[in-house]
Amino acid sequence: MKSVLLGIFGMLSLSLRAQDFMPLVSSKTNYITDLALIYQGGIHRPDWNPEQIAHYVYRKERGKVDFLFDGFLFIEFKDGKGKDYSIGYEKEHTGKKEWAWLLDRNFEKQKAVPALNEVLKDLSKQGIRPTQRRKVVLTLPEPIFGQQDWGELNGRKLSFTNEDDRFDACKWYIDTALAYWKKSQLDQLDFAGFYWVAEQNSDGQHLIPRIAAYIKQKGLKFYWIPYWKAEGHGDWQKVGFDAAYQQPNHFFEENIPDSRLDEACDFAKAHGMGMEMEFDSRVEQTNFEKRLQAYIDAFEKHGVLQHAAMAYYEGGDAMMKLAASADPKNRAIYKKVGDLIVERQKKADEIRKVKPRKTK
Repeated sequence: MKSVLLGIFGMLSLSLRAQDFMPLVSSKTNYITDLALIYQGGIHRPDWNPEQIAHYVYRKERGKVDFLFDGFLFIEFKDGKGKDYSIGYEKEHTGKKEWAWLLDRNFEKQKAVPALNEVLKDLSKQGIRPTQRRKVVLTLPEPIFGQQDWGELNGRKLSFTNEDDRFDACKWYIDTALAYWKKSQLDQLDFAGFYWVAEQNSDGQHLIPRIAAYIKQKGLKFYWIPYWKAEGHGDWQKVGFDAAYQQPNHFFEENIPDSRLDEACDFAKAHGMGMEMEFDSRVEQTNFEKRLQAYIDAFEKHGVLQHAAMAYYEGGDAMMKLAASADPKNRAIYKKVGDLIVERQKKADEIRKVKPRKTK
């Protein structure tokens, strides 16, 4: 009897420890199934006017409109003028002035977030609407430990050797972003939450839980996309992130074997994470197109496409370039990725029990 009980408790313990991918449809992600990374803010980025960002919102084939990404992460890690929003990208770090400037860029009229809203509004006027409202995630810059020149808050100069000062800077940014959102009257969009731009958990073991708690107080989610084997990538839930996606970091180096994708999928599944699809403009080259296909094949094999939330890194403008290309081969790659997203969105609607959307 004792051995039977031990066996039962052993299986129970195993089942309690067992994980699965972050679900295709889940409150963890604020019900975002496919999250597009829109690199925007630095002066080296696209303007992201309505024409440019439309390629990420929908496609039109044979007179039929298919909606694509249901989540849009406006992400930035440097300003393009020599300063970074997360340690390791530039010699100098951004301060309060640059943090405010990033929000100005995010909410600039006819660009970025307002441009996304405009595309959806124009479609709505034609009677074409997505089954779910599209959602926005904004970058939260990293208050870099040890920085002394961030600036003043309430008349006091902040020192980032002090955890309270680091938290206060983040709190100011969150509150300021929410004020921008309210003022901008983005009637086609929902604000989903903030993204921690540091891709590793260094110097944040105590700070991140405080930030996470504050974001939750606002009714929002906290997102993270760590690189492969980043510090703390398996402990993302413990520090307070609501949703995390694993980067395989396979596409970029041809000497990295396809087995990396298997490892990344296994790790994500064991730790309750979503997965990141990765490619850039080099996908136009046959050898790199094959590397994109390796992601699709691995994600199919491991059940990611069918069951997991996904984020999409595409180098900052690849989808836009592929869609606008005069080369049928490049447009076919855009279609391949688009087909994948459209099918996942249909699957998500089935889970939500949403009736098929009528389009013109």
